[in-house]
Amino acid sequence: MGFLRVNAQGDAEYPVHLRERASSTAVDKPHIVIIVENMPVPLDRRVWQQATALVQDGWHVSVICPKGGACQAGRENLEGVEIYRHGLPYEANGMLGYLGEYSVALAMELLGLFRIGLGKIDIVQICNPPDFLFIPALAAKWFGDAKVIFDHHDLTPELLVEKTGKESGMLLKFAQWAERRTFQTASHVISTNASFAEIAQTRGGKSPDDISIVYSAPDLNRMQHMEANPKLLHGRSNLILWVGMIGSQDGVDLLLDAVRILRDELGCDDFHLMVAGDGPERANLMRYADELQLMQNVSFPGFLSGERLFEALSTASIGVGSDPKNNFNDRLAMNKVMEYMAYELPIAMFDLAECRKIAGDAALIAENNDPAVLALRLKELLENQELCGSLGKVGYNRLLAEYAWEIQKETYLAACRKVLRADK
Repeated sequence: MGFLRVNAQGDAEYPVHLRERASSTAVDKPHIVIIVENMPVPLDRRVWQQATALVQDGWHVSVICPKGGACQAGRENLEGVEIYRHGLPYEANGMLGYLGEYSVALAMELLGLFRIGLGKIDIVQICNPPDFLFIPALAAKWFGDAKVIFDHHDLTPELLVEKTGKESGMLLKFAQWAERRTFQTASHVISTNASFAEIAQTRGGKSPDDISIVYSAPDLNRMQHMEANPKLLHGRSNLILWVGMIGSQDGVDLLLDAVRILRDELGCDDFHLMVAGDGPERANLMRYADELQLMQNVSFPGFLSGERLFEALSTASIGVGSDPKNNFNDRLAMNKVMEYMAYELPIAMFDLAECRKIAGDAALIAENNDPAVLALRLKELLENQELCGSLGKVGYNRLLAEYAWEIQKETYLAACRKVLRADK
């Protein structure tokens, strides 16, 4: 069974046996503290898999993260992981709002480290975004003699360029400075793919010996395969599934354009698109779908986790990636691609270098960020079940052979052990 259940309101709940607090902690275990600011655990799949793998490997693991969704307890122990969650005074909007949010978050993270005890920490792992987390890491390093690992999740400078359209300016210079300070603070970098590892060397000045590549692959032991739910099809025969955070850089507007072309110009109507995710652009995109008169073919259920996500993946016929090709997206290994592969879903997506490297022949590629080409790729899959089955098997076998969490986990644990053994 999955580690999360979902109540009638769609919020994640934890089984009772996972909510029990640990009565004691073995003093001889190495202690690692993971700090993540942009998502709570256990909803952050990558961080949660890392934390539970460390527990199974004999570590004392603490996580400092924000509250969010059903994750509202300030302190709890799940699967042996001690979680310290902090609240935020408001949901950020605009540059001043983000600066206020990050300032509060940094203060709460520092407080969390003091609550844990700076002298009781062997390693601090910081996970961006944002790239300010070197500040609490330095506190643990200077006052507690902890070592620092940087788990490199995102490319903040590239993201800023895509969001603002500006390739210069004080904000970009500050982001680049913060990134450099983060690399300098860390004794080891965990890169999410080869492109990130190259950045750690070129921009971060790290030696290849101080970099490990750990893909954000799903743990197949946790991914439940469930009965298909006909309600998710909304009377159609095929469910096209999109999963992710809905931001301006994620191309959901291009996906909606492709769906309109697919239905109105290519004559395919026997499908339903589920946009499973949340983010700052969700409300705008729902309005856009309504303007395109697509709401009979499209639903926006919000963020899915646990059994609701597994059910959607088990019901889907096709997984779609709409992130447009640019200097930011081209370097990302999207979680959604590996989740589709875990459920043997054929994939239609734009031509992103890292995602194409992962999916291989499991994906049909739409060139030039063109919604019309993406619509053609979706039509090809909708009309060829044999092709869908073939691509799905290719993707699953690639995941098992190269990217599965059982493989990535060993690389991650080896990096943590190496840092622990290294001289101060």
